[in-house]
Amino acid sequence: MSTATTAPVWGSQRANIRAIRVAAGELPESIAARTDALLRELTPAFDIPAWRLTSGQVWEGSQEALADIVRSNPVRELVGGSEEIGDVLPGEGYSFVVSATGPRVAPRLWIAAGNPVVGRRLPTHHLLLELREMYVGAVTAGDGDAACAAVAQTWESAMFTLSDDPVRQLARRGNWKIGIGYRTWISAEVGVVNEVADGLAATELAGGTLISAPDDWSAEHVVEAMTTTLRDNGLDEVPH
Repeated sequence: MSTATTAPVWGSQRANIRAIRVAAGELPESIAARTDALLRELTPAFDIPAWRLTSGQVWEGSQEALADIVRSNPVRELVGGSEEIGDVLPGEGYSFVVSATGPRVAPRLWIAAGNPVVGRRLPTHHLLLELREMYVGAVTAGDGDAACAAVAQTWESAMFTLSDDPVRQLARRGNWKIGIGYRTWISAEVGVVNEVADGLAATELAGGTLISAPDDWSAEHVVEAMTTTLRDNGLDEVPH
């Protein structure tokens, strides 16, 4: 495995963490509390001075004030498939983006939560944490591990992956499929990991198992080893 300061292969390849939850009808207070807990973990890891929503509003205040921020960001329809937003979609929960700029990394967090249904073909409750480099080689393997630990400890996910474009394009696993990445975390409620392919490591983390691949592996090597590991443990989809 790479050391914490190693510049990983995935660092400059649009690295992000994608997490899905099996949940329904969360209240704004709960969403705000988990979001705040996650941001509090990420703040020292990336030396963040402040987190802001896309409107420029600072993420700060009492739990009631944070819940009000969530309430003020209901899911809206997309206009013509663009990023332009339209009318509120009543009863479909909340969606918002919080971002920050640190000296090396500019994290961007997108959250969708609070829908009264978990989703059929697609999960309705998910998180996307982008690790955007401020300069080439800024993101380290340790940054990935810190971000994974923060998500695992605060977000109560069913599973999440730390991945990049080459791995995502090769693996082609979406919807409710358990993802594949340089890090794949699986909740114990989803399944148990009893063995991993050669070169991978498995560690217990926050009520689940984190499977880690060496940070200098190619996308092909990661996908092959992770696919073998999921298959050998009888893991495919998140039950929902």
